[in-house]
Amino acid sequence: MSAKFTHIAWQQTNIDASEKLVLLKLADLASHDGSVFIGLSDIASECLMGEFSLADLLTSLANKGLINKSHVETRGRKQIHHLKLLTPEQDAISIPVVTMSTAEASAPPPTKISTQNNSSAPGWSHQQLDLYKTPANRRDAVWQSFMQETNPAPTMNINRLAGQLDNWLAFAKQSGSLRSIIGESAKPKHVSAFPKAAGRPKKNPNQGDSQQYISTHELNEFVVPEWAQQPLAFSRLEIDPNLFWEKFVVYYKARANEYTSVTQMLNKLRLWIVNEKQSEDRRKQAEERRRQSYQNNKAVDVSPSEEFREFLRGQGKKPDF
Repeated sequence: MSAKFTHIAWQQTNIDASEKLVLLKLADLASHDGSVFIGLSDIASECLMGEFSLADLLTSLANKGLINKSHVETRGRKQIHHLKLLTPEQDAISIPVVTMSTAEASAPPPTKISTQNNSSAPGWSHQQLDLYKTPANRRDAVWQSFMQETNPAPTMNINRLAGQLDNWLAFAKQSGSLRSIIGESAKPKHVSAFPKAAGRPKKNPNQGDSQQYISTHELNEFVVPEWAQQPLAFSRLEIDPNLFWEKFVVYYKARANEYTSVTQMLNKLRLWIVNEKQSEDRRKQAEERRRQSYQNNKAVDVSPSEEFREFLRGQGKKPDF
């Protein structure tokens, strides 16, 4: 792992998200002089692309002067590509000549250092930010807040960094800090030129709960929350409501953790109640059929010896008497 080439990869602005992802992966595998030996099949899956797409991106990076493709070595049925990461040449940067006075020339020029905390959101993070409904014009602000609070190492693996970003977004959304970072003022507010008609405003009693978000692994199977008490109380289930709630929570705790709204969780609970009622109806019908079958068999006059032979046949034997 080379911190120098990882820093250089972060500073690239003339490449797209896929190229930056591949460049960061190469920097993660590179030595101190930038040499790296890779097999396309080894890192193609980690970069979420095929081998042919990865080969095209390597060629594009080489054309842009970011890497140097040396040669390809064949080891059995596997091809090893010898690459070398390049550093930007200082003399290739054109510096405009500015006429300054003697006092300005003697003063030291201001130095501006671009750090990760002030950098813009990388392309691979846009999908995660979109899942949390982050506007496009506020992605950089959210990314900079994440970098300032977590302060990850510059050489951190991109997959691990993506996992930290996902956990931070989930916590920020639950605590409400994500909404403050995005800012309510970013949303356009339409002001009506006409005053509202006087009258009693309609209030939705479930509006406060529906805007809350909960984690399925944080539910308590022994305590029924307020939003689930009313559906269970009026469900008219034969099973104990507390036992039904315990089965419901244990089922979702055995699955992957879900961060969802109370409204969606309430819909799942109502679906469970409907399925449980249908199961109860099926059990009643099966019990009724067994009772009628028993009464029909009991009405037939059968001798004791025939009952004993039927008992033996039920055990898989073949009576011959």
